[in-house]
Amino acid sequence: MNTPSGTFEAVPLEALFPDAGAADLGRLARSAAEIDGALVPGKRLVWEWFPEHVIFPGRSVAGTPEILLTEVSLYDEGSDWLALSLDVEWTEEGLLRVWSAISVACWCEVEHNAHYVDPVDRTVAGATSLADAFETAAGRFVQALAGPRDPEHWRAHAILPPRKQG
Repeated sequence: MNTPSGTFEAVPLEALFPDAGAADLGRLARSAAEIDGALVPGKRLVWEWFPEHVIFPGRSVAGTPEILLTEVSLYDEGSDWLALSLDVEWTEEGLLRVWSAISVACWCEVEHNAHYVDPVDRTVAGATSLADAFETAAGRFVQALAGPRDPEHWRAHAILPPRKQG
């Protein structure tokens, strides 16, 4: 099955988030536009969405059931990399969660593949709406876009082993 993808304008927000009101969906669109505005001029993020996860699938789905996500590479050279992600997904308890983080290649003795640095993780519950959570994660995404693009900076920041030479 092909995962639908495109610019944020193509995302079927009403179908993906049927419980969100028009004002909240408008706030999501404004936050996504702020992210696009922070990118290299003329570049826009590609978003992927998963209509099969609109309703919480329960624990029958392996992994994290994502509804909407995007990622941008900040550095990719050889086997080293740095990326920035933003996901809207389900928690194990069936609550929506919006998550954003910088991911950096792992150079630990035990290969973890990636480490997530300075994550923003907001669960949609109580006074926190989907729009509130998305705005917070999008703000972190924009902040990270303006930050250093050197994986070693982020590994040092997170007190992780440096890249192995050779």
